[in-house]
Amino acid sequence: MSGIESIHFLKDWQKDSQFYGDLKLLMTIKSFDLQAIRQRYLESKKNASGKGGSVERRAVSLGGLAQVSIKHGRLQEDWVKEDLKEPRGLASSTNKWAYSVEDRVIVYDDNRRYSFSYPWFSYIHTVNFHPQKEDCILVTSSGFDCVFEFNYKTGNLNWEWFSWEHGLDLGHSKDGSSTRITRKGGVYKALQEKGESALLISDPKTDHLPTAQRAAFINTAVYDGGEHFLATLFHEGTVRSVDIKSGASEVVLAGMKSPHGAKRLADDSLLCTNTGGGEVWHLKEQSLHRYAFADLPGKAAAMQGVEWLQNTIAVKDYFISIDANRNALVLFSPAQKVYDMIPFSDDWAVQDLAEMQDGIASI
Repeated sequence: MSGIESIHFLKDWQKDSQFYGDLKLLMTIKSFDLQAIRQRYLESKKNASGKGGSVERRAVSLGGLAQVSIKHGRLQEDWVKEDLKEPRGLASSTNKWAYSVEDRVIVYDDNRRYSFSYPWFSYIHTVNFHPQKEDCILVTSSGFDCVFEFNYKTGNLNWEWFSWEHGLDLGHSKDGSSTRITRKGGVYKALQEKGESALLISDPKTDHLPTAQRAAFINTAVYDGGEHFLATLFHEGTVRSVDIKSGASEVVLAGMKSPHGAKRLADDSLLCTNTGGGEVWHLKEQSLHRYAFADLPGKAAAMQGVEWLQNTIAVKDYFISIDANRNALVLFSPAQKVYDMIPFSDDWAVQDLAEMQDGIASI
């Protein structure tokens, strides 16, 4: 990446609730116990590997889905569906939408419901509809560092991509030492014979990788045209462009802390949330604009000095970010240099957002 870099502090902009109008949004809420997540995050900062996230497998939390309306700068809960296993991924398009739970994808297409799972699905983080192929969806299985394309109507797998098989296989043991991860017995044996530390993940139903021990920790993947996808790598702090045919990848954005949600916008610019850095990055015409949330009001007392922006979406000519440490949606317009903060429940760990599209019905 090259070009001009500029940083913009939202705290210096005008606070305004008139620039965005009325909105209807879908939300995934991965847990209704945000305080427990914050406590785990603070503990994870002590990891020997220096990698964020837990070092032990934890029980799956119960979360939910919500549809919310925003009017006159206030949020209203239209409906909330609870008791879902860590819903994270969310996608919407005309007449259809989809969400994921821990190891399953659910799609509503023209009021028909489709559901499918796969042995290598673990802690699914994102789902994304193909821009041209109507029945296809991209699934990010963060628990095993892999991405898949499925035909959601048949449940058939089209292709798979494992970071371990494309140069991104270096994970960490509990003590912080490096180890190479593979799902192939022959590769595991060869590594052992060379005296290298290795971990074999041969049975996805019994083997597991806690967050801090993963190699890539791909937490978001979206199509970038029909031949590539963009993957956000939590540990590496990068966005990579992956060639679907060859499996090769290249870094297109780097230097972030625990990023989420890379996506290509309609004007061909690139948007990504620098989660731990408390910034939204927008790469447009080779100029990087960084929108910083530092010193905005409303941060939870326990999280002073720590930023966590979960994800960001683009709506018309402005952006909406999920600010987990301020329990608020932050809407901001770079063109107008205005922003607003709309609080949500202190118990909600909001993971992702999608604008309601025409033809989408409630569950």
